[in-house]
Amino acid sequence: MKKKIITLILIFTGIILNAFTIPYSQTELKTETNHLSEFVRIAPDDSLDIPLQTDVWLWHDKENLFVLCEAEIDENFEKGKFATTDEWSDCDAFRIQIITDVKNYYAYMFYSLPFGNQYDCIRKSDMNADAGWNSNYQYENSISDTLWRSLMKIPFKDLRFYGKPPYQWKIILTRYFQKTDEYFSLPYGKIEMGKDYFRTAYDITINEELSKNKNYRITPYFVKKYDLVEETDSFDPENIGLDFSYNPTSATKVKISLNPDFSDIPMDTAEDNFNVRYAPHFWENRYFFIEDLDVFGVSSNLFYSRHIVQPQYAVKLTGNSEYFSYGFLSAMDKEVSEDNEILNSDDIYNMLALKPKWEDLSIQMTLLNRMNKDYHNEVLIINPSWEFLKNQSVWGEINFSLKDEPDIERKKGYSVSAGYNGKKGDFNWSTSVFNRSEDYTADMGRVDQTDFTALNANASQYSDPNGKIVKDFGSNIWLNKSITNDDKELLEQGGGLNFWANTPNKINFSINGNIGQESYEDSVYNWDNLFVNISTWNISWLSSWISYSTGHSLVYGLFDTYKKDYISLGFWGDIGSNLSFNISAQRQRYFGFPTDCEEDDEYWISNADLTINFSNKLSLTNGLRYSNNESEDQTAYLGYFSNLRYEFKDNCNLFLGYKTQDEIDQEFINDYKQAYMKVSYTF
Repeated sequence: MKKKIITLILIFTGIILNAFTIPYSQTELKTETNHLSEFVRIAPDDSLDIPLQTDVWLWHDKENLFVLCEAEIDENFEKGKFATTDEWSDCDAFRIQIITDVKNYYAYMFYSLPFGNQYDCIRKSDMNADAGWNSNYQYENSISDTLWRSLMKIPFKDLRFYGKPPYQWKIILTRYFQKTDEYFSLPYGKIEMGKDYFRTAYDITINEELSKNKNYRITPYFVKKYDLVEETDSFDPENIGLDFSYNPTSATKVKISLNPDFSDIPMDTAEDNFNVRYAPHFWENRYFFIEDLDVFGVSSNLFYSRHIVQPQYAVKLTGNSEYFSYGFLSAMDKEVSEDNEILNSDDIYNMLALKPKWEDLSIQMTLLNRMNKDYHNEVLIINPSWEFLKNQSVWGEINFSLKDEPDIERKKGYSVSAGYNGKKGDFNWSTSVFNRSEDYTADMGRVDQTDFTALNANASQYSDPNGKIVKDFGSNIWLNKSITNDDKELLEQGGGLNFWANTPNKINFSINGNIGQESYEDSVYNWDNLFVNISTWNISWLSSWISYSTGHSLVYGLFDTYKKDYISLGFWGDIGSNLSFNISAQRQRYFGFPTDCEEDDEYWISNADLTINFSNKLSLTNGLRYSNNESEDQTAYLGYFSNLRYEFKDNCNLFLGYKTQDEIDQEFINDYKQAYMKVSYTF
């Protein structure tokens, strides 16, 4: 009994010590009551005290949270470079994460960097960071020989929160030393902890009622494009657009975009997607659609925004409360036709989501819809997840689909999956089972295979001994198998093992071996692959990696397996505070192709980017894309682009640039060349 009482006292004492009330003040406030400084090292994971004194004070004025950090610095202090918003810089850093909703397991992240560039994002429940989210936070730096002083102002109107005061939130403070690659945190917490990372964050309380700002934001923009091939320009109502956002409450947000334009998005990188079974897809990069997708609980397999080729409008409403989150999205594509043939339909895309939540249980429910005059396709998603023990959870997902289109019989289908995820210490593991019917359709996303059942298993391990030779290392093993539903014939099966390690002087080594079988056109083919990679990033102006892969692969165009190998290498770095570059190249080679086939057995793919940041407000990015793969339906090409961005006022931008692509067929044939100017002004 006495032991239980002592334990309860210790727990209660810990709760008191790990609690913090943020005071109200309209001027800078530095007292012991709003002061934090007990940073401990989390990478390497030994909980050592921070070697350079770091003091943080927090206060608020009902509209903004103020975070003052005074950090000692020495000769190893890395200032980094100028960078545009959400462009990372390798440098020392201070970060605060604010958790306004523990049940939903996400955090707002705000960085202070020596050159003053802004980097904010959302840490999602899977620990990945979504840099597509942006706020209006600001900070000021003052750097001497021995002290870095940073004062950060974070508007409460950019955060989603609910309820009445006192507001019970959490924070995590982090200081990063780039030279030694060390992380210090307050309180102790690592992303490898999973959901415990959010649970054990530092408790804070705000007793005052926060201002209910409506937070309007209007951004009209004008685009002028010029076709350098046809030597024609364009001007019509489609060259004018408008973005509008509005927060009716602190927990809800409405966004409207009329004629959204993505001219300033760089060209996609050249990739080796020539020998692929299914149509290749590219990363999502249009932030209007992908931001807040956690609210909808869908991946690109269910909603792939690039299907919306040229949206005429897009509307999105997202919100959060203590017991549920919700969202609605609607967008309409533009019809594109040529010679009375419709190349792209003016389809309407809709999503509606509701997610009830409890401490250990959540149920994501989302309805997706794509429709036109005589056509519609719906998918209903029900995805429960239950953490029945600490770091032990089970989940399921049930998708029902319906598709109606002219002169084709109505199709009803389903996709069902269930799994278990576990974690103990340095080990993680998961298993899942998956079944999809033949008539399952999801035209909003990407469905490559139907009518099959699959089993998957995965286990991984991570350790950080922080030794003189090995700083940290990890391994992973995976197995999968899929069969057809009707005759139980093999579709695919395989497994693999991966090992990686980092040294204290920033050298990474990894090796990956895979083996399996794949069914294609009523035949089964064996494949295998061995991959080795070495990379180093110890020198800021010249980091590099090189990898080699060898094995046997099924070539779909030739209906046979061939030996192949590839070598790839890359270089990247920052030259001074204004210039950065990234160059990569890969040579793919196959052995034993028939001499009369039309498949290319050896080709190169390369990408190069050069960015000049004259300041955080003015930057010029240039890029090159190259591939010399040639086959029956593929031509070698060289593409390049240049984008100039000037933020002449906060959130007001001028973009100038061009994109061009040349087919290479004994000579350069220009098939795409366009210049553009885009001006956006935010009120």
